[in-house]
Amino acid sequence: MKTVITDNSLCTLPICETAKPEHIYKYIEALSETGVKFVELDFRTVMKMNELPEGISYIFRLGDPMFAELTEVFDFSYVLVTINDFKDRVRVKNTPVIMEFPAVNKLSRQMVALAQHQIPSRIEMVRLRGSFQYMSQSDAARYIFNAKNTVPVPIDICPMNKAKTALDCALKFSRANVDSLTMCMGLSQNYASIEEYLFTLMSVHETLLKEFNMAALCKAAVYHQLVFGPHSSDSISYIMHLLDQDIMSLRNADTGNKVRMKVQLKDKMLLQKNFVSALENFINNEEIPEDFAYDIYDAIKRFDTTLYNTDLSYTYSKEPLN
Repeated sequence: MKTVITDNSLCTLPICETAKPEHIYKYIEALSETGVKFVELDFRTVMKMNELPEGISYIFRLGDPMFAELTEVFDFSYVLVTINDFKDRVRVKNTPVIMEFPAVNKLSRQMVALAQHQIPSRIEMVRLRGSFQYMSQSDAARYIFNAKNTVPVPIDICPMNKAKTALDCALKFSRANVDSLTMCMGLSQNYASIEEYLFTLMSVHETLLKEFNMAALCKAAVYHQLVFGPHSSDSISYIMHLLDQDIMSLRNADTGNKVRMKVQLKDKMLLQKNFVSALENFINNEEIPEDFAYDIYDAIKRFDTTLYNTDLSYTYSKEPLN
């Protein structure tokens, strides 16, 4: 599968007031280790940070032309521009541009040409963001084929969930080899969840990104709790509960056939064991500064403790982590 993953949680979810720059820094590092290739930021996140981790690429969501000067301070791979940003001619130095359009039935060369007229930097990627209607796999493949033949730059799809199709579209577009998918870590109401996407690839479609790292995903989930606070939900525990449910009644929306999960009971138990082991290794091996060891402890407490063995729960409740 050739599709790369962009996480947009740091520009779409409300960041907790108590989130520290080092929490965000570690969160981005964990996303990178998980297999995410791009992290999308907006001015809220950038203004909190003195520096950004290396080893991952960044997309800066402009939001307003007044923030264009930030492209001269940070090394962004792309700046993302929308139609709403065209209050004035957009100047983003030499940073390549991702031009974002609303989800449309058919991408138009004229749309891209008109946008390029307003931007001195070259448009080097096109994003289509919005709620797509239900598609079959052949519909998704045709859509991506037509988009790639319309513009000579990579195509990014950011499926939203108004029509409750975000996860389904993400899976089908990735199987159609779209260049990039933009999703959100966590259980966002508006976007496809990266965790749900990865677990569905693994459990239903028996495939996975070669860069995927389960331990890093668990670590990212812990830092997600710190960065987004009460707005963050424990998505991994939620997915584990879904894998526990009886799915004999589930049917494939395309074919009508019963869905056969590739994850058997022993695999489910192995997933839980790996999840707990990942958290244990995170605590034992991660260099956690003392000034936010208590923060890590509080974040881990938000997870479903029924997934933990007795020893692990007891260890976490005995003393702060250091």
